[in-house]
Amino acid sequence: MQEKTQITHALKIVEQDQLKLAALSTCVQGGMTNTQKIQQHLDSKSVSGRVLRRKLNWLAAPPVQHGFPPLLEMIELKPEGSNGRPAKSYWLTEFGAAVLNMLPNNLDIKAPNIRDPSDLAHRYITLKIAEKAKKDGLEPMVEHRLSNSAQEVRADIYTKLDNIPLVVEVEQKLLRQHLTRAREKLIRWARFVQAENSDERWNIQLVFNIRPREEPTLVRYWQEAFNDAQKEFGELPYDLYYINARDLLEPPSFLNALYEAEFFVDENLYTNVRDTARKPEKTRPDDISKDVFFNFQEALDNLLGAPPDRSLVALTELGLLIHTASYYPNSPSLKAAVFPHASIWLLRRYLEDPRMGAVKTEFKQSLTRINKRNPGMVMLRETVTGLLWDVLLFHHGLGRGGPLQVVFQVPDFQDRSSDFRVEVRLSDALREKYTEEAKALGWCLGGIYLYRRHLGLIEKKKRS
Repeated sequence: MQEKTQITHALKIVEQDQLKLAALSTCVQGGMTNTQKIQQHLDSKSVSGRVLRRKLNWLAAPPVQHGFPPLLEMIELKPEGSNGRPAKSYWLTEFGAAVLNMLPNNLDIKAPNIRDPSDLAHRYITLKIAEKAKKDGLEPMVEHRLSNSAQEVRADIYTKLDNIPLVVEVEQKLLRQHLTRAREKLIRWARFVQAENSDERWNIQLVFNIRPREEPTLVRYWQEAFNDAQKEFGELPYDLYYINARDLLEPPSFLNALYEAEFFVDENLYTNVRDTARKPEKTRPDDISKDVFFNFQEALDNLLGAPPDRSLVALTELGLLIHTASYYPNSPSLKAAVFPHASIWLLRRYLEDPRMGAVKTEFKQSLTRINKRNPGMVMLRETVTGLLWDVLLFHHGLGRGGPLQVVFQVPDFQDRSSDFRVEVRLSDALREKYTEEAKALGWCLGGIYLYRRHLGLIEKKKRS
């Protein structure tokens, strides 16, 4: 009875200060908060961090004369391996949860069950990721449960990026004897996503909160779990990426950090391909300098953020960067027909960008269908040309009938030098200025078909 009186008394005092109430309310999702989360909740930067810290500290240590226990508990945390100073965060106590449940919202808030320091760190990283995602205009849902007829799953963070579902899972150390758990987690998500029957291919992002020296081992274990899950389930109906928590939280942009994420590839994808090409690397190859990669990333961001009237120029500029990564003056690819590893790697990164998810999904389904049916040359030309216009170019806001002409050409068997290619033509007003860019764009668009296996655009047969 006395505890009920304390709860009512605490709520009455907290409600007298809207900032204290707002600070406490931000714990509804995830059970943890900080000054940045409160500012985002208030949708205003007019309240300084110093003022909010005073409110948080009051909730974590109410004056003794009020006669009730803390509503929050303060903790200092930082990502594993980070050299920065620990940041203050606050997690909800059982008493704080009881006070929130007295609000007229019919809430059923439970204080987080903090089992150990690792669990606390997990919640902190989740909080910081959600904070950065919201800063980029996304709507992250923390500890979000999803269910359908096949499976129930829980995401540390669930949101959508250009209508493409994005799941973020925070992972810490994984012992080898626990590989089965990782494999089963990937299969649970596969069952759920497959049952959703979505037109969009889901992205699942693993965020590793570990020290740098531990990352190679953890990546190797998850790659093994990924391979085992594919053997048991068949091709997983989502793309799986990973990034270190430090790298995700340090850059200014959440979306740029996601772009830096590495993807897990099917190690068996290339076993039946009769060529000498190596598998695509999951990290930046040595033959792509940091400057080239930075310029590529900047050009990609410019394209994906460009208004329709700027998309054509932005697309040709990106195409030139991708092409010249392998085909620069006196390059091995030009002089000795060396496989264009660098250009293919960048082209794949372009298609693997989360913002290109719908395009990649459509290409993968259509090119797999073409691969199975082996259509005639006329049908192939019409189908691939349609894909380029109606899927990729449309995604960038471009349409037919203007200064751009794009046609997929098939070999002319009376001309032994001809091959599959994409012909890109620009209007007279653009041709003189963007001649090299148009040729490079033609190579990139043609490369989507010619290097479809290397780009991961052919689906594997699912096991019955």
